[in-house]
Amino acid sequence: MRKDPYTYYQEVLDKISFADAAVFRKELRKAMRRLMPEEREQLRQWFRSHCVCKSARPAGPGIMESRVS
Repeated sequence: MRKDPYTYYQEVLDKISFADAAVFRKELRKAMRRLMPEEREQLRQWFRSHCVCKSARPAGPGIMESRVS
């Protein structure tokens, strides 16, 4: 059974959210390139509500805004 792309990328990003920041940014950019506009907005909302707060170290300046907006 295949997952929809949004669910797949959400799970991938959730699993690597504590990993190397460069890997996370790479996967986030890849997801934003491959998702439909509606799914991109869903992923942005998910990112803002889940991932940003989980990080033990502060995120780089504008990680979400400068890379995927």
